[in-house]
Amino acid sequence: MHIWLILISLSSLSGLLVARYIQHKISILLAGAIPWLGLLSAILYSEYFMPYQGGGASMWPVAQLFGGTVAAVVGVITFKICRKFIGSKKNAH
Repeated sequence: MHIWLILISLSSLSGLLVARYIQHKISILLAGAIPWLGLLSAILYSEYFMPYQGGGASMWPVAQLFGGTVAAVVGVITFKICRKFIGSKKNAH
């Protein structure tokens, strides 16, 4: 359960930082790609560089499919919400 909290928190932070500091057309793609690639790198690190934990089939592609999708969606939703508030804040001044 803690891993989902970490995944969602870091994806939200990524979406927030992209919305705040990157003002480019492809920034929404970055808001989804950064958390997805971050999870991929963490999974690949644990699969290929950590000592083998034993038994069973490797399920990292399934973990990336579901966890990466959640990470990307949370990053994009956070990006859109933050951009909405940043845009309304700029219009208020």
